[in-house]
Amino acid sequence: MKRQFCATTYIIKEEKFLLIFHRKLQKWLPPGGHVEPNETPPECAKREALEETGLVIEILKQENIWVEDWNANSFERPFMCMLEEIPEYGKEPAHQHMDMVYVGTPVGGKLKHNEGEVDDIRWFTLDEIERLQEDVEIYAETKKSTREISKNYFGAKV
Repeated sequence: MKRQFCATTYIIKEEKFLLIFHRKLQKWLPPGGHVEPNETPPECAKREALEETGLVIEILKQENIWVEDWNANSFERPFMCMLEEIPEYGKEPAHQHMDMVYVGTPVGGKLKHNEGEVDDIRWFTLDEIERLQEDVEIYAETKKSTREISKNYFGAKV
């Protein structure tokens, strides 16, 4: 089975999550996409966030150690990694995404959605996300991820 590297970012601000309504999938998701040749996963996460939301983001670091030497430099570590099953679509056979999932915050840009891929964009509280219907409006793993991020970054008891 073919596997592709991807990067996704949960953008957070003031205890809210920025989600996009993905045109093809018809679900609320965090912005993300495929890692391009010669691009690191955090570079991809930032690029996809900008392309899909209009926002420049900073990835929140979760490092055990940060190295900056002449021969080796750290880059941001994901909040989590997921192997996602992608069903057949059109001429594209079923495959898997190896998704590096980050948490970031906006540091610039202007909120607007990419009309080619995104039907809507909106800030959600965790309670609003919890009210979305699983597998109809949002994936279960998106809800679970927002709960964990809320615990880690907002101190929420969920």
